[in-house]
Amino acid sequence: MSTSLQLDLTDRTDEESGSRACQRLRDVGQTPGVLYGNQGDTVSVKVDTGQLKALVDRGIRVLDFAMNGSTEKAMFRELQWDTFGITVTHFDLLRIDATQRIEIEIPVELRGTAPGTNSGGTLEQPLHSIRIDCLAVEVPEKLTVRINHLEIGDSVTAGEIELDSDVNLLVEPDAIVVRVVEIREEEDAAVLEDGEFESGPIEPEVIGRSADEDESDEDE
Repeated sequence: MSTSLQLDLTDRTDEESGSRACQRLRDVGQTPGVLYGNQGDTVSVKVDTGQLKALVDRGIRVLDFAMNGSTEKAMFRELQWDTFGITVTHFDLLRIDATQRIEIEIPVELRGTAPGTNSGGTLEQPLHSIRIDCLAVEVPEKLTVRINHLEIGDSVTAGEIELDSDVNLLVEPDAIVVRVVEIREEEDAAVLEDGEFESGPIEPEVIGRSADEDESDEDE
């Protein structure tokens, strides 16, 4: 399960709102954000950029936040990144109740090496994340799938992933998460690409008069 870490939030003043003011905050190591309440109320906040980065890099989704002398729980609602996708430039947090159930997309992490990839197979991963329903305080950081038993033709479905008893899967249990498929021979791939067949090219059918019609013309 996820480790709930803490963000120390501070209210943003009116002078710290707006795009230019937010950029000035970033320049001094602060990241602007918005804290959303359960009743739709919002508060403009800021946090130490290094503290935020530590949580984001670990994939933390649910966290504690301290603000105005009290500590509550929240989850990341949205993260905005810079052009290169390296630094979070803005964040949205949503207050949550510890007893509240939520629907959330959890990333899938593959562990091990599939032996089928050493005998002519290739690994395919149709699902890189899986949607689940669980208590807000029990959100896993990731779903680990071990693949060190997969031979060519083998697969792991969503229903085969080990989940806690209070976690509900929100995708079809037979949805394939990862599989090992056989690599086609290069010649076969070329044949399919060119649209040719082993039996050779098909002779075109000549459309015209029948042989009987030709003979009747000669008799005349």
